[in-house]
Amino acid sequence: MHMATQRRTRASKRQGGPVESARSALRLVEIGLDLTLAAVLMVAVLIIGGEVLHEIVVGLQSGSIEAALKILDRVLLLFIIAELIYTLRISLARSQLILEPFLIIGLVAVVRRILIATAQVEQLLVAGRDIAPLLYELGALAGLVLSLAIALSLARKHSGRSSDYEAD
Repeated sequence: MHMATQRRTRASKRQGGPVESARSALRLVEIGLDLTLAAVLMVAVLIIGGEVLHEIVVGLQSGSIEAALKILDRVLLLFIIAELIYTLRISLARSQLILEPFLIIGLVAVVRRILIATAQVEQLLVAGRDIAPLLYELGALAGLVLSLAIALSLARKHSGRSSDYEAD
């Protein structure tokens, strides 16, 4: 009788049971959502890419610093979206969420804001306006860069696999 119980247990493990079926269904839903998100991000890349091309043409004609800043802002936004798509690809391949790409995305977003705020400081100085609020923001952003860099360093040290996240 003990042998029959073992055979039933093995057979039920092969079939998976309701818990395994639910896990598989949820995994399929997760993959579907990830693929949908990737498609939406690709549409955003196309739209923003078109806007960058338009801004380059406008910037070349006008030669203004505003056009250059807008181009820089949009290119960094494209980089952030590219990192999100890469993160989704890693997530799908490994079936787990990985911290490092999100920290890199955060760093790029903060640097993007620093560049824009720095240009705004210059514009405010030329206009003779108060720059104190932007200086406070730049100080906070500098602290955020430091925090994210430390977090990235610790995450890489803890995982011990920094080379796993390099480009293919």
